[in-house]
Formats: sequence, C-alpha cells, structure tokens
Amino acid sequence: MSGQAMRMKVLQGIYRLEDRTGLRLGRNGLAMGLCIVVVLGAGLRAYVLDFQSLWTDEISSLMIADPTLPFRQFWDQVLADTHPPIYYLVLRWSSSAFGQSEIVARAPSVLFGILTVCAAAILPGASLNRSTRVALPLLLAVSPGAVWYAREARSYALLLLLSTLITVACIRLLRCMPREDRVARGSLTMLTMAALLASFTHYFGFLLAMAAFFTCFLLVDSRHRAIVVLSGCGAVALFMPWVVYHSRFITSEQASWIGELSVAASIDWFKHLAFGGTASLLVFIGSAIAVLAAGGWRRGVALNSTIGACALLCLLTLALAAGISVHTPILTSRNMIVVLPAIYVIAAELTSCLIRRWGAIVGTTYLVLQIGLMCQALAAYYTIDVNAQWRDSAALVLRTPGCASGDIHVYGDASNYRFFTRSVRPNLQLIKIPWGAAAGLGKEPTTTSCPIVLWIVGVAPWDLDDLLDRLGLSRSSSEMAEYHLAYVIFRKHP
Repeated sequence: MSGQAMRMKVLQGIYRLEDRTGLRLGRNGLAMGLCIVVVLGAGLRAYVLDFQSLWTDEISSLMIADPTLPFRQFWDQVLADTHPPIYYLVLRWSSSAFGQSEIVARAPSVLFGILTVCAAAILPGASLNRSTRVALPLLLAVSPGAVWYAREARSYALLLLLSTLITVACIRLLRCMPREDRVARGSLTMLTMAALLASFTHYFGFLLAMAAFFTCFLLVDSRHRAIVVLSGCGAVALFMPWVVYHSRFITSEQASWIGELSVAASIDWFKHLAFGGTASLLVFIGSAIAVLAAGGWRRGVALNSTIGACALLCLLTLALAAGISVHTPILTSRNMIVVLPAIYVIAAELTSCLIRRWGAIVGTTYLVLQIGLMCQALAAYYTIDVNAQWRDSAALVLRTPGCASGDIHVYGDASNYRFFTRSVRPNLQLIKIPWGAAAGLGKEPTTTSCPIVLWIVGVAPWDLDDLLDRLGLSRSSSEMAEYHLAYVIFRKHP
C-alpha cells in the first residue's frame, strides 16, 4: 500500500472515530443542520438590504452597468475600470430586467452570498468530516466580510463564491484516494471552471487560482500531477489574452490610491472582515496554540492535511499579491477576501481537532464562542450608518423647492452626484469643485432660485470646518443639513 493511501486510511479512521464520539449527527440530522445554516446565512444577507445607502463604489458599478447605454459605450467603461467584466455583465443584465434601485442592485450579490453558504454546505462531501462540514458553512454564514460584501453592488460576493468553489475543489482533489480517478477528474474540472470564472471576475481570483493549482501540484498524488499542470496551464492560456488586451486601457496610476493606504489599517480591516474583531481572532489563535501544544495537530500541520493545504493556499496567494505590489500596489484587505474560505476551513478543522482531543463539549464551546464573537460585528450593518449618506442627502436636494433647475456646487466627482439627479432633475446643473480645491462661494452672486449653495458627500465631520473655510463658507453664514458624512449647505435667510 502506498504512503498516500495509508495516510488516507488513517485519516478516514479518525473521522469515523470522531463521528462516534463527537458531534453525533446522523445523515438526516446533518442535512437538517446544514439547511438551518443556509437559512441563517440567507437571512443575514437579505434583511433590510437597503438600510445602508449606496456608496461611491456601488454608484460606479451602477453607472458602468447603466442599461440605457449602448453596449459599445458600456464595454468602453468596463475596459476603463480595473476589474474584469463578468460581474458588470451580470449587473447590466439585472439592471436591464429589474432596474437600479438599491435592493435590485444588491440582489445579485445576495444570491451569490447565499450560494456561497450552499456551496460550503454541499460540495465538500466526504472530503471533510461531519463536524467540519457543519462548522465551515456556519462560519461563512456569519462571516462579517461575507455578509458585508453580499449586501453591496460590487463584485466581491461573486468573487467569494468562486473562491469557495476553488478552495473546496482543491480540498476534494487532495483528499482523493490514489485510485479514485473519477472523483479526481470531477474535482479538477470544478477547480478549473471556478478558476476561469474567478479570474474573469477579479484579478485576485486569478491569483487564488494559481495558488490553488500550485498547492495541488505540490500535494496531490503523483498520478494526478500531470493533469493538474495541464489544467493550470490551460487556465493561464485562456486568461492571459484578456490581461494583455485589458492592459492597453488601464494604467498603474489607477491603483495608486492603494499605495497610500496604511498597512496597519488594512490589516485591522481584514481582521474585522475575517473574524469581526480582536477577541475572535485571539480565540482562534489561542485555541490553535493549545491544540498544537497538546500534540493534537500532529497530522494537522503536515502539508498533506487539509489544514496544511489551506495554510499553503493562503500563503501563496499573499506571496503572489505582495510580489506584484512591489511594482504596482494591489494588496488591500477586501481583495484578500479570496482567502476567507481557506481560513474558515482551518477554523472548522480546528473544531474537529478539539473534539478529537478533548471531546465534543470543548470543540462545540470553541465553535459557539468563535461564532458569537463574529456575530457581534454584524449588528452595525443593520443599525448604524456605515456608508456616506448619498441617498438621504440626495432626497433633500431633490425635494427642495426651486431646485428643479439652476446651479448647485458639489464637492468631488460630479458624476456620483449626477447619478441621483439625472433622471429626476435633468435641468439641474451640478458644478464640480475638485477634491482639495478652493473657491469663493460666499462671494458669488445669487443667480438661481435654488437655495442650495453646496452639496458635499464623503467628508468627515472633523474636516468639515476647514473645507468650508477653504470654499469661502462658514457655519455662521450658512444653514446646513447634516447626514452621516454628507452635508447640504443652504444660503442663510436674512
């Protein structure tokens, strides 16, 4: 018997032992538990979907996918953006069919988010033991990052779905017995298809796909290495023409803002996306150290294990992104959500390790504590304004008497403001004041019946007084309606 087959038989024996002594879930109980997890995930993603206002990036997505644009103009805008086209094609289709309201615009992301939980619940099959199969979709269902990006009109929910498929396919392939050629071919087909779709959704999807193929090449049974190499090379060959084509329309300067981000801030935000905060991360790290110190990860830390494979997948993806960032900064916390499924597989396997080492009560306690701490971060999504209030400030502008036409100064990119006024107030002229510019608005003569002098979105309260001073205004000489990171400045009545 080969060494690989021997290792697989040992692990299968461990899983059977866990099923007898750990979470005693029969087949029907497992199915019921997974259904409950999927319903929970769907509820978290769909509940009060329009609570948060659209924010700048979502507005950009909707302007690109505007169904009233000719397809050629739509395609030109896709090429001018830094992301591949699949999500924009999906959003354009949904916009054409159902419009561009906040709920409709975010509905595709909700669907992708629910499918992510379903994929984590169904696709692993026998490649993961029962406790891990319950823990993995549960972690994804309540993941702060997965829930957040499933509630906005951006490509990240689709990217996370495809990242989950890539991660699961990688695990299934590595868990195949040497003679399970049919299972191996199916897993590799799923990996290749998900890799291509992820690549054409977001460039970090391509990085994760390459990391997955390399992980499989290193760890898979030697009989399957040739087909892994062939599949990986095929995915690269199909995607590279798009990279060459797209590079003609974008420049590295479009990503220059990433280089201005604080590394500490990016790490802190990724910590929030993955775990919800420091406490949850410490629970994860502390439990891992405890199991490792007790010798419970003798097999877990080996590269041929699920934990080792997922750790390698994360490290390779990070290494690829860091290498590219030396030339062009691309490494941000939200781009790195591609490794969330692998991180949650590790956390789910940690649950199994705790169960095998100390019993079901300890493993379940860890999982409940981990989930509970992660859920604390979710409350803000439904109760606190996180996004700048484009919606409410725009509603005030549109219902202000005398502003059906005339001029209003806006601070920043006028196209974002125009997105809210173009169909309702086509005769309203929005005059752009570039970011960082100065103006003398307080001295300009009144030439319009519209009492609004200035409309600002995206400025923090502590920067507002300096901005007003730079634009020739003040709180004493104006009347102001304040929203979260948004302000509408009126002429003060004498």
